[in-house]
Amino acid sequence: MMTTGKPAAASSAASVRSYAPVASATMSVGAKGRSDLAVGMRVFHEKFGYGEIADIEGNKLEVAFESAGTKRVLDSFVTHG
Repeated sequence: MMTTGKPAAASSAASVRSYAPVASATMSVGAKGRSDLAVGMRVFHEKFGYGEIADIEGNKLEVAFESAGTKRVLDSFVTHG
């Protein structure tokens, strides 16, 4: 067997580490929504324009936009209209 001068790789069992689960920045399950928004409220989105909130689930809104139809958007992307 030929050696390359590099240390031998650790066995796969020895190199496995256990880490506590970390919440991803993209996970929004159970994320708390804004308290200043409510179903029926008129809001403005920079891309989709004006619309009315049809449903709220945590920080996700279902908004019926006047020009773009119904979309699901994060509450951080809307302002009071």
